[in-house]
Amino acid sequence: MGNLTKLSDTDRIDAAFNRVLAAEAQARAQVEVCRHQAATRIAAAEAQARSIVERTDRRMRLAHTIADARVAHALRTLLPEGAPAAQDADQETAPGLDAAIELLIDEALGRPTQAPR
Repeated sequence: MGNLTKLSDTDRIDAAFNRVLAAEAQARAQVEVCRHQAATRIAAAEAQARSIVERTDRRMRLAHTIADARVAHALRTLLPEGAPAAQDADQETAPGLDAAIELLIDEALGRPTQAPR
């Protein structure tokens, strides 16, 4: 009977060890699933971030284009016909340029605009 007891103890130990190994294998499989899910979520977040950056860049380029057009329009409106280009502005054109800048600032800040001075 002593041998049977030892065998049954060995069987119980083997069974417990097998349960531990099975649990470890299951845990490894779950970790791998989580790792895959995390990689998928990271890839999706990176794609979304790239999309946001691209959309922001397009909007910024559009805003710059609109602002450049408004500046050109304001300069054409405020500077006298045949006035030198903005890069050649001198004492005569400086007040008109200042007025154009003020007008653009008012528009950008949503303030009521005043008639050109």
